[in-house]
Amino acid sequence: MLAFGCESHVSSTLGRNSSMFSLGGGATIVENVICSVRLFQVAGVEHNNQAGREYMDKEIMGRCTDGCFPSRREFLAGIAAFGICATNRLAALDLPRWANLSGMPDRPEHQPLDFRQIASAFDSYVMDPAHGVNRQTKDGRQFFASALESSEDGGLTTYGPVAIGRELRGEGLAGLSQSLAVYFSEPDGLFLDGAGATLCEYWYLMNVTALAFGLIRLRFAKSSEWLARVESSATRLRDMAHQIRYDFSDQGYDFAKQTPFTKHDIYKQPDAVGGYSYVMLLAWELTGKDFCLAEAKAGIDHYLGFSANPWYEVPSGAMAVLAAARLNAMGYQADARKALGFVLDSKVGLMATGKWGECAVDGLMAGFRTEPAGEAYSMESMVTLPYLMPALRFRPDLAADVAKYALNAAANLRWFFPQYLPHENQSRPDLPSMVPYERLSRNEKGQSPYAGGDFAGQRSVYGGAYLMWLDKLIEAQDDPSLLRWDLTRTNFLDEDPAPTFLYYNPEASKKRIRIATTGRVRDLSTNRLLHPHRGAVEMKLLPREAIVLELSQA
Repeated sequence: MLAFGCESHVSSTLGRNSSMFSLGGGATIVENVICSVRLFQVAGVEHNNQAGREYMDKEIMGRCTDGCFPSRREFLAGIAAFGICATNRLAALDLPRWANLSGMPDRPEHQPLDFRQIASAFDSYVMDPAHGVNRQTKDGRQFFASALESSEDGGLTTYGPVAIGRELRGEGLAGLSQSLAVYFSEPDGLFLDGAGATLCEYWYLMNVTALAFGLIRLRFAKSSEWLARVESSATRLRDMAHQIRYDFSDQGYDFAKQTPFTKHDIYKQPDAVGGYSYVMLLAWELTGKDFCLAEAKAGIDHYLGFSANPWYEVPSGAMAVLAAARLNAMGYQADARKALGFVLDSKVGLMATGKWGECAVDGLMAGFRTEPAGEAYSMESMVTLPYLMPALRFRPDLAADVAKYALNAAANLRWFFPQYLPHENQSRPDLPSMVPYERLSRNEKGQSPYAGGDFAGQRSVYGGAYLMWLDKLIEAQDDPSLLRWDLTRTNFLDEDPAPTFLYYNPEASKKRIRIATTGRVRDLSTNRLLHPHRGAVEMKLLPREAIVLELSQA
């Protein structure tokens, strides 16, 4: 048994905790919600429908005069506790889909990592040329090695997250235009992972395109030269998608031969069509070209058409959640909850739950689908959050599920860092502590868990770069488990979105939050407008409640 701070956790269940939700009148919130759900089912109405709102006010809220629900927000929080959408569309309770989260603790054993501290240390170490990660070609172009032990160009897969991380931290990279342009293939008319490359795996293709477009949004959104590259990339991707009829069930595409390729069937990547939807939607937001929006819709339709989870690599699925949520907000029918279910899926081996040895691993993500079971990767475990969080601005009804997953992930990412593991449970404890291990295995070399590497090296620069993103997503409050998540910093779809934040109370008791502002605050979870008093808005969070708040000027 390991003895290094991994305390056992107690999974909560409705049966065990229902007494905590008693709100008066001799009934629990569980009982009241069940009754209210039945009323909704009989009425067959939607909450975002005027008749539905009137029905809720008259028939449901009117039955709570005995104090069972002090406010509509508490009633809606009860609905949310059952996984029912209370903001956009009232859906039937779907226990099988969300059973993946039922065993995950509301509050993880450990506190979330201090992402500000570790991101700053990572940034400082990686940017110092003396450490051999920040490198230059003979013509002066900057690139980054993908791992501490490597000296080769890590491609746009590494350069992109480092560059965006630096942009988010307000520092940027000198020579960004020159370095990024090298990853744009002039002969093929789109961004590829390697300078001079002619073929690319599908998940890499969608990932690096999203990174390139994100950088263009942050630095070159007004540049006709860079927007022309966005349009060119979107056009080439559209032509490819039409050629393969949106069937990405191959390993990738050879642009020199203009044909898909598959070296082994285990590398087929059907979920890339979800990433395709997102990058086409981002291309539309940047260029305004109608064909991009049409392709985004076609892509998400094909992705959501899968009856079984098509997961191959989680970035594609995470992008699909954001695309579906944004299209929802535009009035297009796309089941963002189904897309989220594909990501938060432990049954297919994507999302880890429970313990490996004595360490809770809830929320950590696997690499590609056909790798051995019982492995999680640092890049995949971090990259998911910057795409899921912005989706909540468009679909706040998903907030409780995402918040619970995210809090666990923010705590359990610690196992990728050497300072949290004994030396015998890791491959290179001698390397700098701020760069995460590439892989965490349930069992390896007689230890559980065991942190090691993959391919290029043991410590992942391309994965660790997302620490700089998480630094700007996560803001600790007085209570270290009551985080404030910024839903706009990695929302590259909107040019200048209003500041929007997620708050989640993982405790069994109410928590009070205070938002300093002179403007108005809109609770997107209930569409309620809150006005500041003496420079702040104060409100209570119910047990296990998640809310999405948008700040605006007075």
